[in-house]
Amino acid sequence: MNTSNMILTNQVFALVWVFGWAIFFLLVYVIRVWRRQKKLELIHKERMIAMEKGIPLPELPDYETPPRRSVWAESFRSYANSNPRMPLGFGAICIMSGIGTSLALFLSGDPYHRQVWSFGLIGIFFGFGLFLHYFLTKEPTK
Repeated sequence: MNTSNMILTNQVFALVWVFGWAIFFLLVYVIRVWRRQKKLELIHKERMIAMEKGIPLPELPDYETPPRRSVWAESFRSYANSNPRMPLGFGAICIMSGIGTSLALFLSGDPYHRQVWSFGLIGIFFGFGLFLHYFLTKEPTK
């Protein structure tokens, strides 16, 4: 396989990958909307039958679906509320990860890795941003 065919194959794969995920999420959204519509139609049908028969209308159910939260989000939220210094911990982890990434890339024997050693600076600056966030938003001590 020559270079131009390899490049074309990679570009086609990237297009299929990106648009495939977009189509997947669009289908998930459409299916959720379709299910909600069916539920509302069923509720409407039940209420119309009750009105025709002269039965007192049942109480209106909640039409809005409650937002679903994952176990991870709930545990994170409860931990964040109980520990106000959480940004400091995450900031320290990001800084150490960024330093480790930069150092590993710089000390690597590969010339390309030496060119992209600054990739680890993203984690370092994000960690310093979390530190700054903590110090700017913490409660004043009495």
